[in-house]
Amino acid sequence: MLNAHGAPRLLPTTHLRKIAGLVWAERRLYLVGTFFVVVSIGTGLGYPQVVRLIIDQGVQAGHLHQLNQLALIMVGIVLVEAVATFVRDYCFNLGAERVAARLRRKVFDTLLVQDIEFFDSRDTGEITTRLSADVPLLQYVLGEELGDAIRFSVFALCGTGLLFYTSPQLTMLTLLAVPPIVIATSMLGRRVKALAADVQQAQADAGAAASEIVSGIRTVRAFSQEAAEGARYDREVARALEFARRKIVAAAELGGVSFIAGECAALLAIWIGGSLIVTGRLTTGALISFILYALLVARGFRNASRFSAESLRAAGATQWIFELLGRTAHIPPEGGEKPADLDGSIVFDAIRFRYPTRPEVEALKGIDLRIEPGEVVAVVGRSGAGKSTLLNLILRFYDPNEGRVLVGGRDVRELDPTWFRRDIATVLQEPTLFSRSVAENISYGVRGADDQQIAVAAGLACADEFIHRLPGGYATPIGDRGVQLSGGQRQRLAIARAVLRRPKILVLDEATSALDAELESVVQEALRALDYRPTTLIIAHRLSTVTCVDRVIVLDGGRVVEAGRHDQLIHTSTFYRQLVQTQLVAQ
Repeated sequence: MLNAHGAPRLLPTTHLRKIAGLVWAERRLYLVGTFFVVVSIGTGLGYPQVVRLIIDQGVQAGHLHQLNQLALIMVGIVLVEAVATFVRDYCFNLGAERVAARLRRKVFDTLLVQDIEFFDSRDTGEITTRLSADVPLLQYVLGEELGDAIRFSVFALCGTGLLFYTSPQLTMLTLLAVPPIVIATSMLGRRVKALAADVQQAQADAGAAASEIVSGIRTVRAFSQEAAEGARYDREVARALEFARRKIVAAAELGGVSFIAGECAALLAIWIGGSLIVTGRLTTGALISFILYALLVARGFRNASRFSAESLRAAGATQWIFELLGRTAHIPPEGGEKPADLDGSIVFDAIRFRYPTRPEVEALKGIDLRIEPGEVVAVVGRSGAGKSTLLNLILRFYDPNEGRVLVGGRDVRELDPTWFRRDIATVLQEPTLFSRSVAENISYGVRGADDQQIAVAAGLACADEFIHRLPGGYATPIGDRGVQLSGGQRQRLAIARAVLRRPKILVLDEATSALDAELESVVQEALRALDYRPTTLIIAHRLSTVTCVDRVIVLDGGRVVEAGRHDQLIHTSTFYRQLVQTQLVAQ
């Protein structure tokens, strides 16, 4: 991620606060883990001192009893550190798992409330790939890596103090490693973060390509494009791999600089320390203690440097997540008035509309239309005339640029979207079904529907005749997007789902196009006979659909050009007659 000047963008403090909030929610685990980090710090810092006493007061002084005591103390230190390490890693890793799960839920909940405009400009595969790939990086940083970072940071600070206590001269030599590490972390760390963001985006693009190819595998197979799509996916993977290689190079350079600087400083200290022993200005135990502290400090700085690089990498990778969490939907799913009752009337009042992703094209150009409660209206027109746009505005997937959409006499912008959508049911030409059972798909959106209600709805949609032939009846899973069913069977399940809802407004977008003429006639007759008489808006492409409706609305170029009954328009409207001859009859 780069800013306008080409420099890597820093993680905003608001994002850091959100991370801190997630960690704070698991504070019990992290506080327990931190306590045992402190315990392991104490044992780690005490270890070199006991080694110094063993050499100076036990081995060189020839005191066997004191040597044995100090050896037992060393064993105790090792056991305490082992227990502390176990508890620390358990608490931090479990805390990180819970933080990751909490973050995934927050991201998914945020996705669910985004408006349709958000999904229009993003690929589904990219979203799902990021949801599964971005969070683990943050989880890794907040797990035992965080515990180790705290531990080794304290080692670096406290160990430096103990080094000065042991030998100020040698300490000054050891600290020569600090400037190179700081400089490397500052320069290379930012590069690691920027490249990490590029890697995640490239992987998301590859995931999007894979999702598109797999979901369209029948078309790929029908056009013999397996090799071409494989090559396309290879290009996306190769692009992600190249970004990953650059990131690995930067991270390796950072680790190499830190290692060389730390180890060279430690070796220099050993050489100078050896000279001090030879001249009698330092004891052997003190030198060994110093070396252990020096290695501890060097390791502390090196681990802190590595943790800093990983944190920057996680920050870059999760940039998209926190930008999403900070996004406010233009049309929130909830909030607004909930009148005691709404009739099924629909009014389009001087509607003008452009899709956000295509602002240069005006989809609707001043639509004025009123549909009375219980009226059955068919909307016809050429492709791109604006038929589906009307449906999108009724459901308030978008708001018009000008004018108002009224449902039950109320502007939909004043109503609670979730509340008023419960009175609307939609059946699309290509219905969306879920990888669940037949009964679960029919009852989708209707809580508490019993078996009898589901069976009645299926009967009205003429779906019960094929459901009974399925091996598990209503309990039969239908596969991803209903892949185990035919197109007509999927449409009938979608009609049953809509009928079960008992909506005040029923929208059918060529809902029976996959049915044969006889079955279509039966289904349409059943829909006309519904006892609750919903206002029905039919987006029609077949002549059989429009012949028996109350009114036909003819759209062309985003405008209403004709309106009336079919038998009237076929004689009075040249445009409608041509439309029937060239499109409705043809389909």
